[in-house]
Amino acid sequence: MQFGAKLLENLMASVPFDTLKMVERFESAGFSIDQAKVQAAVLAEVIGAEDASIADRFSSKQDVTLELGAIRSAIHSLHQDMKTMNSDTKAELVRWVVGVGLLQMGLIAGLVLKLTH
Repeated sequence: MQFGAKLLENLMASVPFDTLKMVERFESAGFSIDQAKVQAAVLAEVIGAEDASIADRFSSKQDVTLELGAIRSAIHSLHQDMKTMNSDTKAELVRWVVGVGLLQMGLIAGLVLKLTH
């Protein structure tokens, strides 16, 4: 099996280990040059595919920045909604306090009138 020198060079450039050193070690262990090149090329392909797979599983800085922008926007929107709810709650509370105060004054006035007659 002859492996093209160009293919081996391309694999060596994209793999994070020294494939030439690996080929030499295989040769010194008794493999033929063709067997050593095939072994190194296959291992380089496997590592390269796994490296690409790992890169696909992680987010890039740009992806994280976009996601953080969306989260900040959602938090800002939620904060605005909370402010609106807070002011609505305050207005409702004032209405209830005034209403209860007027009712209480009416009851006291009624009791005072009842007691005086």
